[in-house]
Amino acid sequence: MRNVNLEENELTITAIFQQHTKEETIQTLKEALEVLEQEESDPENDEMIEVINSTVGKLQQIEDKYYYSLDLNYYLNNLEDDAYEA
Repeated sequence: MRNVNLEENELTITAIFQQHTKEETIQTLKEALEVLEQEESDPENDEMIEVINSTVGKLQQIEDKYYYSLDLNYYLNNLEDDAYEA
């Protein structure tokens, strides 16, 4: 496995779609990607597709112990904070 750094937006996407295992999370992200790819092209979807593709690729490269050490709740909490501020 390589040393891979996930960007903040990739960590946020991972937190949103997080499942019990890294493999289940990757599968859920791939399913979301399929749905987005079937929808009509729009800049927001295109950006989301790019982020999810990048995230899946990186998650497949990282070691399980690194994945399970991520504090993904931090990124979910930031989303909640942003929602309250809006």
